[in-house]
Parts: sequence; structure tokens; C-alpha cells
Amino acid sequence: MKITVIGAGNMGGAIVEGAIKKLIVQPEDITVASPTPKLPEKLASENIHIKYVSDNAQSVKDADLIIVAVKPWLIEKVMQEISARLHRETQAIASIAAGISFAQLRQYLSVNDLGQIGLYRIIPNTAIALGKSVTFVAKHHTSVLHDEQIHTLFSALGKVFDIEENQMAACTALASSGIAYALRYIDAAMRGGEQLGLDKNTALQMVIKTVEGALALLEANGEYPQKEIDKVTTRGGITLKGLEKMESLGFSQAVIEGLSATK
Repeated sequence: MKITVIGAGNMGGAIVEGAIKKLIVQPEDITVASPTPKLPEKLASENIHIKYVSDNAQSVKDADLIIVAVKPWLIEKVMQEISARLHRETQAIASIAAGISFAQLRQYLSVNDLGQIGLYRIIPNTAIALGKSVTFVAKHHTSVLHDEQIHTLFSALGKVFDIEENQMAACTALASSGIAYALRYIDAAMRGGEQLGLDKNTALQMVIKTVEGALALLEANGEYPQKEIDKVTTRGGITLKGLEKMESLGFSQAVIEGLSATK
């Protein structure tokens, strides 16, 4: 598999690094297009050689998959630059630009005039740099081969969910923006620990390990969260008092409404 990544920012760099570290793609089969190319620091320290070009149109020539990892306001320009150079029967494009629909991508690529091409809309989250991303994938006019290549690549970088395009906004709220919401709980719990007399670093490490334990219980037991909550709450107990206080201040509803606002 040969891939081109257009855009060498945090997300593009994380995809390249992950693909190499997980042995999904050989460095010589990766092309990165960027006006100011910079090898991810970890790879640069290991003397790994990747092809860099500054010309987006040139970068797509030999690729099987073209991953466009640029900001949404740049996507139209990039698509128009590469459109005439595409081999539409054998290549596929994956856009990581949030909020840009398949209809828009088709318009930018002039697909009605020049034929179909396989398209993906992909949204990872920032944990992709650690191989722990939640990545959701919507597809349009794609082949089985390209589907397998996309899954091979992004499954190596975390968990992949196949969705319909009309679920994009909901998944962005839950898994992409959602990583910030999870971190907000951890931050609040850390500050609560400080108020209870712990130093900041100790409180943070305790919260991190507690969250890890909660996640491990869910994964091991296959239960919904409330079932595990019931196991640690007793009538009149301190855990239940804490939960009741949080709910009286709107904890769960605030989370639900925050997700809805994101969507």
C-alpha cells in the first residue's frame, strides 16, 4: 500500500508516525505534501526517510490512498489542485476535514465531469498519536480493497467505527470533542482532590488511575456504566451521597446538553 498524506500538522504527522511504527506502510511508500515539511520528531531521531514534496498535485501520482489532513478552510483549494492528477479508477481519497460533506468533496473534485472516485470522511481524535484514537469512517463509492486499506491503517491507530454520513455530527460530539469532555471531568476531580487536602500531582495520578480502573471494569464485564455504579453504591453511603450531590447540580444533564451543543 502506498499512501500520500497532504498536510504535515499534528493529525497528518500522527498518521504517518503510526503507520510506520505499526509496520502498516514502509517509509519509502509514504509521500507527505506540505509547504513546510517537517518529519515528526520521533521519526527524525530514528533517521527514517520519507518522501516530501511541496506540490500537492505531484504528491498524488503513485498513491493508492490519499489522506487529506488539512483544515476545513483549505480543503477546497487542495482538492482543486489534485483533481486533474487523480487516477479515479484505482485511487481513493480520505478527508479528515470536519464538516466537509461528500457533496462538497465531489464538487471540489469535479467528479460529475471527470468520473467517480472513492471518498472517505474520517474523523480521528487527538489520541491517535498514541495509537488510542476513536476513529469513525463514512464512505462513498469505495471499493472493498480501499475499505480494507483504510481499516488496516486506522485500526492500527485505535478503534474504528463504520458510520453513515448523517451520523458524523453525533460521533464528532461523542468521540472527537468528547475527549475534551472526559479530560474536563479529570481536571475537575483533580481540583476537587486539592480542595480535600491532596497536592495537585498526587490528585491527578489518583484520578487517572481511577478512570483507568473504571474503563477496565466496563471492558472486562461488558456492562453498562450504571450496573458498575450500582456495585459501589449503598443506600445512605458516601458514594451515593456524592453522586446525588453531582446530579442535584446537573452533572449528567450538563454532559448531555454539552454533547447536543457540539452537534
